[in-house]
Amino acid sequence: MNIKVSQSLPLNNYNTKQNITSFRTKDVISDSFQASTKTQNTQVSFSGSFFKTLFHKTPDIKTHFEQNEIPKEFAADISKGIKKVMGCNIPAKNFNNVMTPDELRQILPQLKEENFICSKKNQNSGVYNIDLDYQTSFSSGVENVFDILDNVSEYADSYYEKTGKDFVFALTDRDSLEGLQHALRIIGSNPEQFKHVKLIPGIKMSFAHKAPTSNIGYENSDMLIYGINPFSDNIVNFVETTIKNRKEMTVNFIKKVNSLYPEFSYSVIEFSKQNNLKYKKGYGVANLYWRAREYAETKGDTEIKSIEMVPKDIIAQANEILDELDQVYLGSDNDGYSALGSEIIKNEDVNKSIKEVFDEYSTHYDQRKGKVVSAAENLYDDMINCLSKEKEKPVLALASPYYFSHYFEGKNPESFDNVVRFIKDLCDDSNGMLTAFESVAPSYDLDSNLTPDKIKKFNNCMRENLNLYEVGGSFAKVKMQ
Repeated sequence: MNIKVSQSLPLNNYNTKQNITSFRTKDVISDSFQASTKTQNTQVSFSGSFFKTLFHKTPDIKTHFEQNEIPKEFAADISKGIKKVMGCNIPAKNFNNVMTPDELRQILPQLKEENFICSKKNQNSGVYNIDLDYQTSFSSGVENVFDILDNVSEYADSYYEKTGKDFVFALTDRDSLEGLQHALRIIGSNPEQFKHVKLIPGIKMSFAHKAPTSNIGYENSDMLIYGINPFSDNIVNFVETTIKNRKEMTVNFIKKVNSLYPEFSYSVIEFSKQNNLKYKKGYGVANLYWRAREYAETKGDTEIKSIEMVPKDIIAQANEILDELDQVYLGSDNDGYSALGSEIIKNEDVNKSIKEVFDEYSTHYDQRKGKVVSAAENLYDDMINCLSKEKEKPVLALASPYYFSHYFEGKNPESFDNVVRFIKDLCDDSNGMLTAFESVAPSYDLDSNLTPDKIKKFNNCMRENLNLYEVGGSFAKVKMQ
């Protein structure tokens, strides 16, 4: 059955889902950036029938934080932040169900892989009691914040009824704080509805790192960060600067290649429209610079590969956009590929020059310095330095760490030796914050190249060689079934 969104939340001036974009954080961008990048937050209804399952016994895992209230300072900081950013007063006591990093550290030693797997069996037995990787429509997810929280609260109530325990849940939008800020306001405005939910405020941040066996010498990976205050000036500035750097890199790069090859008529507006059409993402996501380089190198080539099939229902929209650009769109029956006019011939010297310009503005491995440098993405040390300044140091967990095997093991991606050494170095440099790895990752479920045996082998390697706790999330897998 479909769980309806509550319409009775006492949200003052924030009573409807339509108002969800009215409190968006400042969109920082270069003055020269001309394209519209307003985020599209599709309101998608969510079937929450799996939240209805009743449990037959109490889980063995005990949560020690249940008897402790959140430190007054942490709750007060959230309350102050909501007033400053969103303009409403919510008492600090209403955030007693928001977990601090130390509260998460208390329960991590008790958690196992099975606790993150939302199967009917684990629900029925009461084993499934935590989910730590869930994105909203503010980043890479599809559900809006209201629907997610309504479903979580209903599931948590049924879980508590059968087990006497609260359900632990984390929102971890990619490089975005907005969804979490709205979630905290909703929860704080109606603590009774969410009294059996323990929310861990989180975020998933990308970072650039070396990758010796990669063709480019570096890669981007994701870090799950738990126990943050999303209203902290330090955190907000770091995230906003990340997005700003990505946008400005794209603008400056396209302007530079257009000055070198004006006959190509490179345009920020054109890239923006193509980017939104093909990837359905704005300028806030990681790896933006790769799409900018792809745009520069393939403009005028016979075809541009899309990362997904082009739905037939957007063909008309594509034609309209590309007609404005005097381009030709071929897309209804070509297996997910689109083509832009081929008047400009391929030229290896041109692409070499583009790569040289690209290296000036983007992430790249500097052979002379022997390290990864980046003007468009966070480096690991930058992220650690920022998080170390927080009043309470967050808990860090490597997101989808299996993919490190491809970056470090080359032709033998199942050996994991270099991966273990690299992760140990990350832990040593984390100021004690990196203490977990994601053993159950939604991205694994969406990867047709991965088998359960591969992931099992990797997870066992992590358990045997690294003193890291386990985290994970599995809602994506459940929704696909």
